[in-house]
Amino acid sequence: MKNKIKILWAVSSVGKGHVMRDLAIVNRLETLAEVEVDWLAPDPAADFLNSRGHNVLACSSRLAGSGKIYERVFSGCSAEFNLMGYVRAETRLHRHDFRISAEAWKQAGYDAIVGDEAFWLLTGFSSRWEKKPCPFIFLTDFIGTRAMRLRLHDLFTAWFNNLLFSFSYLGPDLYLYVGDAQEIPDERLGFLLPGGRKWAERHCRFVKPIVGFDSGAMPDKRSLRAKLELPEQSTLFLATIGPEGDYGQRLSTVEHVFEILKKDFPDACFVVVCPGAGTREWIRYHRFLDRLYEYFAAADFVITQSGYGKVAELSALGKPFIAIPLDYHFEQEYVMGRRLERYGAGKLVTMRDHGPEDIAGIVRGLMAKETRAIDVDTGEEVAGIILNAAGNEQRKQMSGRCMILKR
Repeated sequence: MKNKIKILWAVSSVGKGHVMRDLAIVNRLETLAEVEVDWLAPDPAADFLNSRGHNVLACSSRLAGSGKIYERVFSGCSAEFNLMGYVRAETRLHRHDFRISAEAWKQAGYDAIVGDEAFWLLTGFSSRWEKKPCPFIFLTDFIGTRAMRLRLHDLFTAWFNNLLFSFSYLGPDLYLYVGDAQEIPDERLGFLLPGGRKWAERHCRFVKPIVGFDSGAMPDKRSLRAKLELPEQSTLFLATIGPEGDYGQRLSTVEHVFEILKKDFPDACFVVVCPGAGTREWIRYHRFLDRLYEYFAAADFVITQSGYGKVAELSALGKPFIAIPLDYHFEQEYVMGRRLERYGAGKLVTMRDHGPEDIAGIVRGLMAKETRAIDVDTGEEVAGIILNAAGNEQRKQMSGRCMILKR
């Protein structure tokens, strides 16, 4: 049997939430076995991985979907992030990106292929565009798509995409859902289509939410603040704002919320992580904070965008928080809303329906409530699943070679 396990890892690059949980899994893999991971990652995930010394395959630059098409579809968008346009454009690129990806496994022998919402691989293998060269493991944290606007084109896109999705179980050897069945809405994916929760219970294996740190080993708040050069005694409010759309409007709203809260907490420390310059001298602004989860743990309250990675980290820490989705983004708004109801940790709040006074009131209410941390994994659970699949593949290959030698 080969000593080293080779894995081809494909990741959707819409945001960094996927790649951060993937790195958590890979870190656990490297502690459990000798592994070599090659990455199929479109930009911007490719830049992120390259900057950290990971091996991103050259053919990744020719992948046209995922993060690249997301950026193009929403370029210049200021308010509405309706994903149906992205779904239509991205789906048309699946065959192209699958063909590019096939070059990778034809040039190297892999023991497993992992796809974290790499839907071009899911479509390709379930459609039998090419035979799988080794076990394919697919990870996702949502089931099906949903039209957030009552437009005929969007409703048909969601229905047709969900029709195709209903047969996607034919592709992977293991279909992993990151979360539990109860957070999936118990309703049909569309007319004459199966229910999302029942489909997942039939075809998926459920794994715990994944974060890249051990929440139980996190230093106490005082020690963290001393390390991060933050006031040790003051109430600490932290906000993170992504670069999408009119982020300046979201920044302005958060600044106004903090201004209202400052009246109740005059000695508080306010920190904002955002791509642009702020306007309040008493707020500490940062374009980027490495190991952001440590700042989450040091904070008393967090306002963040409704992405998987940050929500999972905050929920793992049991931190009171508000998650603000991009408007009409079905994954950030609809899917995450149901997930937060299940977690009971944070609250989803849309800016189009809530002004600064409303949001400040919600913050006060959440700070007065007791919070609890959710049960998470640092990647070991999925790492074990991958190693088992890859080890079985190695044993199968060895058995095949032995049979040939006997003949």
